Amino acid sequence: MKYYIGIDCGLDGGITMINWKGKLMQTSVMPTVPSGKGRKIDLSALAAMIKEIGRHPEQYTFIVENPGAHAPSAAGLRSMTYSFAAVETLLAAYQLKHHVVLSQKWQKAFWSKPKMAKGQKFNTKAAALNVAKQIFPAETWLKSERCTKPHDGMIDAALLAEYGRRENI
Repeated sequence: MKYYIGIDCGLDGGITMINWKGKLMQTSVMPTVPSGKGRKIDLSALAAMIKEIGRHPEQYTFIVENPGAHAPSAAGLRSMTYSFAAVETLLAAYQLKHHVVLSQKWQKAFWSKPKMAKGQKFNTKAAALNVAKQIFPAETWLKSERCTKPHDGMIDAALLAEYGRRENI
C-alpha cells in the first residue's frame, strides 16, 4: 500500500492523507500554539503526527507546498517561511520521502487561470474548493461540526496529496 500526504504549511494549513487509489483517508488542521500576539506551529504535536504517520516510511510520500517568495506582508512571509522550514526539517529528521512543490505548479495540474481584467485577481481558494468537491464529493472540508466555511488548508493539502498521486511521486 502507498499513501500520499499533502501538507499546506501555513498556520491555517492542513495535513491530508490519501491512498494510492485516491481515497481520502485522513484530514487535520496544522497544529498551532499561541506565540506572543500570534501563533506558531506546535512543533511537538507536528513531530508526533509525522512520526506516527511515518512508522512505515516505505509506504508514505509527503508532498509539501513551498510558500515561495511572495506574501501580503513581511510578517506573513516570515511566518510562512518559518512554517515551511519546520515541516521540511521534521521530514528530513525522520528521513521520510518528501517532495517540495510550488503552489503554481500543483495548481496548474488542476486548473488554468483565465486572463483577468486589470485590477482583478483569480480566486485560487474558490478554484481549489471546486476541484476538491469534484475529486472528493463526500468531504465537507469543515474544520469541525460547528464550522460553516470550508478549511482552505485542508483543501490545499488534499490537492497536494492528489497531485503527488497523479504524478506518481
